[in-house]
Amino acid sequence: MGFDISKIMLPSVGVDMVFNINSLAPYCRPSIIYDINVANTSIIIAQPHIPFLKDTNFKELHLTTIIQDKNRKIRLGVTCRQFKIINHFALANNTKVQAVLLSYELPVKETNIRGGFRLLLNAKHLVKGKLRYKNFEYYTSREFSIKDISLSGLSLVIPKKTNNKPNPLCEIKINEHIMIGIILINTNQGTPVGVLSIKTQVVRINTNNSRTYALVGLKILNLGNKNETLLNRFIHDAQIDDLKTLSRRN
Repeated sequence: MGFDISKIMLPSVGVDMVFNINSLAPYCRPSIIYDINVANTSIIIAQPHIPFLKDTNFKELHLTTIIQDKNRKIRLGVTCRQFKIINHFALANNTKVQAVLLSYELPVKETNIRGGFRLLLNAKHLVKGKLRYKNFEYYTSREFSIKDISLSGLSLVIPKKTNNKPNPLCEIKINEHIMIGIILINTNQGTPVGVLSIKTQVVRINTNNSRTYALVGLKILNLGNKNETLLNRFIHDAQIDDLKTLSRRN
């Protein structure tokens, strides 16, 4: 079955840009479509909250959206190879906004990006937690913080020193298994969205990120159906908020 892009990627449709979909750490940025030119295979989208810059680079980029197909919803996408930043794109009401022109390649394909929804946490959507390492417990805002989260993993920011002493979490090694408990928080709600206990594996470590912090990437090993539902809803609601903010801004 073929999909007609001119009937799918329409102006005002919400889209998700998925970066490096086949890597260990895919991530996603929501946006909306401003315009599409089928003749020259290009789409203009709103500049996302975390913007494209001239030096933005990626191995893969897919532009995706969700449609209703008979009895189910499916996510469809196209591969994008190049982008161009438009600083003053004119909307229908002559308002000038920032936008991004993407060059795409057909065909439109069904795309599975469950692990690509990597939510960058902010003041409204927070994740607090504690982890156990070498029989000791460590807590967010003290020994580490959670930078982002997806259905497949999360990233930790670890200060190299706490209270002027070396942080024991900087001893974490690749492939080690770590138990972590997290609390999903939407600050507009009176109670947490959910509390999860998950087993993770260390898949990447960057000690050169800065002089004071290290970055650690964890792969989730045993999310389970109930926890997956909670986390998926948390990420989805946060993305909907992002799209609403984009719509109001533009």
